[in-house]
Amino acid sequence: MIGSNVFLRLALAAASCNAAANMRMVDTVHSDALIQRGWAVQRTPAAEEQITLQIGLTLQGQDALIDKLKEVSDPKGPNYGKYLDKAEVEALAKPSLDATDKVTRWLKDAGVEAVHADGAWVTFRTSISKANELLNADFQQYHNDGVSKIRTASYSVPQDVMEHIDLIHPTTFFGKTQAFRPVHIANGAVELFNEPFVAAVDPIQPRQSRSRVDASCKLNITPNCLKQMYNVGDYKPDPASGSKIAFGSFLNETSSVSDLKLYTKKFGIPDQAVTKTTVDGGVDDQLRESGEANLDAQNMVGIGHPLPVYEYITGGSPPFVPDLDLPAGGVNTNEPYLPYYQFLMTKSNAELPQAISNSYGEPEHTVPRNYATRVCLMIAMMGIRGISVFESSGDTGIGSNCLSNDGQKKKEFNSQFPGTCPWITAVGGTESVEPEIAWRDSSGGFSDYFERPWYQVDAVSTYLSKNIQPETLEYYKPYFNQSGRGFPDFSAHSLLPNYQIYTGGRMRASGGTSAAAPVIAALTGLLNDARLRSSKPTMGFLNPLLYSLGSEFLVDITAGKTRGCSGINFQTGTRFENAGLIPGASWNATVGWDAATGLGVPDWQKWLATSMKIVGGTVGQGGGQAPAPPAGASGQSGTGGKKGT
Repeated sequence: MIGSNVFLRLALAAASCNAAANMRMVDTVHSDALIQRGWAVQRTPAAEEQITLQIGLTLQGQDALIDKLKEVSDPKGPNYGKYLDKAEVEALAKPSLDATDKVTRWLKDAGVEAVHADGAWVTFRTSISKANELLNADFQQYHNDGVSKIRTASYSVPQDVMEHIDLIHPTTFFGKTQAFRPVHIANGAVELFNEPFVAAVDPIQPRQSRSRVDASCKLNITPNCLKQMYNVGDYKPDPASGSKIAFGSFLNETSSVSDLKLYTKKFGIPDQAVTKTTVDGGVDDQLRESGEANLDAQNMVGIGHPLPVYEYITGGSPPFVPDLDLPAGGVNTNEPYLPYYQFLMTKSNAELPQAISNSYGEPEHTVPRNYATRVCLMIAMMGIRGISVFESSGDTGIGSNCLSNDGQKKKEFNSQFPGTCPWITAVGGTESVEPEIAWRDSSGGFSDYFERPWYQVDAVSTYLSKNIQPETLEYYKPYFNQSGRGFPDFSAHSLLPNYQIYTGGRMRASGGTSAAAPVIAALTGLLNDARLRSSKPTMGFLNPLLYSLGSEFLVDITAGKTRGCSGINFQTGTRFENAGLIPGASWNATVGWDAATGLGVPDWQKWLATSMKIVGGTVGQGGGQAPAPPAGASGQSGTGGKKGT
């Protein structure tokens, strides 16, 4: 779920000053108009107050890195599944030889003593007054709805180090990261508009290749319901296969051990523990009710048992650097994405789970572009190492406040980061059972930051050119980037009927795309299990497979639509004053890819069969017949076999 955020762009201006001006770049001035509602200066920090900042050094070889991702992820290519290890990926995209020296020398010459360089990052700790002087910044403590952060509206760096610096963090990112968690809306929260602008695609009955689900699944969603809906059959994974699944927990959320025990007992699943790791000041607080983390843990165990499940509890404290005198404790105020992926990138391939789900995000336009780009690049690196990273698409439909964040307050559809990153698999949501239809509050649309990647050009272009009425597309043009990365990629059940999850010792209704993402991650873990047991590599970055071969195993969702831009956040019930109202804003589910459900939902047995036929970049060739599947790998769809990458 997304709250009000601030987007204050990094000011790295193009003109340099003379030595008398300390060789600084000319600052771009940011006015209060760029600060979204809710954020205000709370106090000016004392000059001697300490702040820890991290510099992301510019990485060379970024084009080569994306080329490598394409190479190892293309199921029709000869190098599919030939993943790199940690050291090889780091060598592929790294700072220039003199970047670290120049940046650390700049800091030390300015009187900063606590400096630590570690590969692509330089971390330093200094006083507020020194940080202001060094970066030509104005750090203030800002406050918004119980959240306080020390940030600056802009900063600049000297000309001679500018080319070596991607970003400095935390500076201009005022994120209020929230979980994509639905909240049932009171009867008073109604749609404000009729919806005259809809795509002219005749509703057709979705092809139903999956087994019929129990009647009870039309009332509540349980682990058995999900296995029936997605045709897992009686597949039995082996916990010793090496397949591991995981999820990230932010915002001091952590899954409850006692609630998981209640869940497994209720649904007849043998007791299973989640392995927890704290990252960057995260705390495993078992006394706090954490509905999001419980939703992740219980869905993963429900689908993936007995595969090992891992949880990365990520805080937002300043990064720990061994040779700096960092204070213990304190309030976590850093946005979690960078420390989360930085931590994962320090692990070897053998240490990492191969399918990782995340259910937290925020409107893309509230995230500084350079920050979003760096996080997205790190996700690409995970894919090159054979790790599938999933992200909930979001639970605010086509958008909630629907205003731009550039000071002009133009009406626009709101896309959600990190789901807009082209190198992540964004998971949307459906509702209902047999047939599933698009869930009206599932987020989807088009990125303003990232161009459309190669793997989805045809699918998304077809959607825009053939599956939306010309007059509707013309009406929408001012509100979205028609050349942007389209999301979600595919979907799973989100809400209506609700998931049954234990929180605080009680069974409660839950759901949203934050339920769909861990379900997809667990299904991918089952595929990895089958692949590893047949001496094949894991699935890795899924999107090229989904878009090139998905017609073999995805069930197209062609009914339902999303909603939004009506002045209401339907996830929370919040009504926005002076919101960007766009009557009729919606994305319809259509034949093929659409911005409501992506490519559809999986038929797991068919997905398994398709993936297991891929040998040396060919399908059904080159390697003879697929190996005999593990026990339970044949399903009621009649496809048999297993799959994975």
